[in-house]
Amino acid sequence: MIKLILPIAIFIAVVFGISYFWNNSSAQERKKIALGLLAAVLLSLILTIYLIID
Repeated sequence: MIKLILPIAIFIAVVFGISYFWNNSSAQERKKIALGLLAAVLLSLILTIYLIID
């Protein structure tokens, strides 16, 4: 049960956290947040593909 609830709770907390920081940031900080999120998505995609192939 905890394996199902914990990831969902973490995901919701991350979404609310990003939303909070996005709303309280300037245009320059928003660019940094967007680049950081893009890097994280690309890294996770590359890592997932690597682990599937390996």
